[in-house]
Amino acid sequence: MTTIAEFTIPAEDFPLGRIFDNLPHATVEIERVVPTDQGLLPYFWVNDISNDDIQSSLTTESAFESVTCIDSIENRGLYRAQWNPAVEGVLTAVPDNDLTLLSAVGTHDHWTFEFRAEDQTQISGFQQYCADHDINTRLTRLKSLAEMQAGNEYGLTANQYEALLLAFNEGYYDHPRATDLETLADQLGISRPSFADRLRRGYQNLLRSTIAHHDSTDDGSEE
Repeated sequence: MTTIAEFTIPAEDFPLGRIFDNLPHATVEIERVVPTDQGLLPYFWVNDISNDDIQSSLTTESAFESVTCIDSIENRGLYRAQWNPAVEGVLTAVPDNDLTLLSAVGTHDHWTFEFRAEDQTQISGFQQYCADHDINTRLTRLKSLAEMQAGNEYGLTANQYEALLLAFNEGYYDHPRATDLETLADQLGISRPSFADRLRRGYQNLLRSTIAHHDSTDDGSEE
């Protein structure tokens, strides 16, 4: 069964975390990672930092054979890192366990990695690899691909997903609004207060499962 897993890792446990030693306000996002071999060449964006800052932060990191700025757009730089295959780490665990790395975003606090795996043994293998190499990982989300459908990816119930999607499609969030809560509620055959409550709970779960989910311990199971 295909599974989506999200892990957080302390910034210092990933080589690109060196950027945050002297540049605590930087944000790093890996743009493309293909699970092929240890010759992995990831591309990553860094926000609000000059090229010289990045070069000086990473030149002493043994995990890289080279780091090159290949483009810049306004205050963002796109870099290509050639990894040293002799240095084992998080990205070594990706091809070793046949994982697909969907995204990776880092700040001075931590890195957030999202993986896709075809079975649970790949996730377990990644966790064991990290434990064996003293890489601190924390599993923050684990869902089957089926659970990711119809809004479940964002912690929504089926009713909440239906209400939010209907409101969006009918222009409730347009300016000016193209419909109102009474009309939307009638379309679902429920009362206006019930529809408004589904929207409210949907907003709450959507925020909890996206921008606030790292800080939340609620299971978001409200109807």
